[in-house]
Amino acid sequence: MTLRTRCDHTPAWTALAQHYAAAGQQFDLRRAFAAEPDRFARFSQQAPHVFADLSKNLLDRRAQTLLFDLARQCSLEAYRDAMFSGAPINNTEARQVLHTLLREPVAATLGNQHTSALAPLRAMVQTTRASMLDFAQAVRADAAITDIVNIGIGGSDLGPKMCVAALDEFAVRDKRFHFVANIDGQELAAVLRQLKPQNTLFLIASKTFTTQETLINASAALQWFGAGGGTDIARHFVGLTANTEAARAFGIARVFPLWDWVGGRYSLWSAVGLSLAIAIGPAAFEQFLAGAHAMDQHFAHAPLEQNLPVRLGLLDIWSRNFHGFNSRSIAPYTSALRLFPAHLQQLEMESNGKRVDAQGQPLTF
Repeated sequence: MTLRTRCDHTPAWTALAQHYAAAGQQFDLRRAFAAEPDRFARFSQQAPHVFADLSKNLLDRRAQTLLFDLARQCSLEAYRDAMFSGAPINNTEARQVLHTLLREPVAATLGNQHTSALAPLRAMVQTTRASMLDFAQAVRADAAITDIVNIGIGGSDLGPKMCVAALDEFAVRDKRFHFVANIDGQELAAVLRQLKPQNTLFLIASKTFTTQETLINASAALQWFGAGGGTDIARHFVGLTANTEAARAFGIARVFPLWDWVGGRYSLWSAVGLSLAIAIGPAAFEQFLAGAHAMDQHFAHAPLEQNLPVRLGLLDIWSRNFHGFNSRSIAPYTSALRLFPAHLQQLEMESNGKRVDAQGQPLTF
């Protein structure tokens, strides 16, 4: 696709700057609520599984309208549609961006397979998922496996770790789940002190299977396993990676693949979510995917004015670039979601933490 117009080069950006200078800078939330009895209804929305109240933000009707103009002038709808259709919108690596396929229910895949150029990829996703969930169920039924250790970093650690903690209420009770990411051997050693080789399953999660921290920890786990009398590596070590050859060269026979069109920060929805599938079971894992798929469909089809992911993203642009807010608080009110901010921070950093534009020019915003 042709590159999008940079947002600060659009008429809408200029109009937003002018509106901020004229009204946004002096915006008073108390006066806004007094003047607009319908403010809560206008700036709140129910989307699949999520209700959002945006009425308490420093946002008025004019700014919201200009933000929708900005989205259209930057071809957001066209790029959204291109992503879902499988166009290589990752222009730096010439890759597709198809993590949404990972979240499609089987029924959606069956309905699409004869009409879409993505049918072969959908088939691979469903085959891998079915195999992964069968394995998860076998582990759940195996009383000899009492501990599951996920070794990864970044997206191969934060997503699964967050979800296993968040969904603990629904987790199997005869197994413990551990997550190791730090290259400092103290973290792994503290976990291994609690375990026995014959009762432990290691999940080695790395999209490239070249990540230094993960490979060092995996090597240490393999050495501990052998030193403790472990002999059946195929039974106790599983690889979760796009580089299946490297995993097998490492000595891991059972490998569940992911693909280069899945960003590591989105890999939770792939085989990297195996720890979660073991914890909550295949049926609940399918429900987990279905919830995300419902939001994907909302994002794909809702008009911008009623599209919650779009509205939230535009609100960030208004708050950061015009009001100058340089941080956001994510404050879960349940202990089960205590790891959610760390997961979001890593995901958003990798998505939005860029200092140059698509042509490599330094950004001023």
